[in-house]
Amino acid sequence: MKFHHMALMVTNLEDAIRLWRDVMGFELGVETVIPDGAEPGPNTFMYPALLDDIFKIKGARSRMALLSSKDGAFIELQECLNPAITKTPEENLRYGHTGIHELGLLVTDIDGWFEKVRAAGYRTQTDYVWQCASMGRSFLFYDQDGNMIQLWENLGEPEWS
Repeated sequence: MKFHHMALMVTNLEDAIRLWRDVMGFELGVETVIPDGAEPGPNTFMYPALLDDIFKIKGARSRMALLSSKDGAFIELQECLNPAITKTPEENLRYGHTGIHELGLLVTDIDGWFEKVRAAGYRTQTDYVWQCASMGRSFLFYDQDGNMIQLWENLGEPEWS
């Protein structure tokens, strides 16, 4: 199995696109409002009946952007219009609650990324890049909605002893 994408629900699509395009270096491929077609087709991302089934609400609508990295990672951003997006309290996005709580991305030059993320105004979980055994170096930061994003640089092959 190979990782395909991560979907992030956001309160402001433009702010989220700025992070992923301007800071993280992803390319914006699609920005649209879904549903974007009356029925399934080669140019339709979501049709009304499907979006209603997925969102579990009649008349579901969302602003959506799809971005990709040079290495093929996809990020799906959605700002729900119906139902209206509600920001999750930050304490519910942390480790004491079930769910997916961090998106981890493999990078090189972790120290450069740390400086870039902080210079762009994003809050980091620690004031430093930390090491995880002999496996790698890493840091976590929060997007505008409090979602945790972890950047990781490998130090070599992991030793599992």
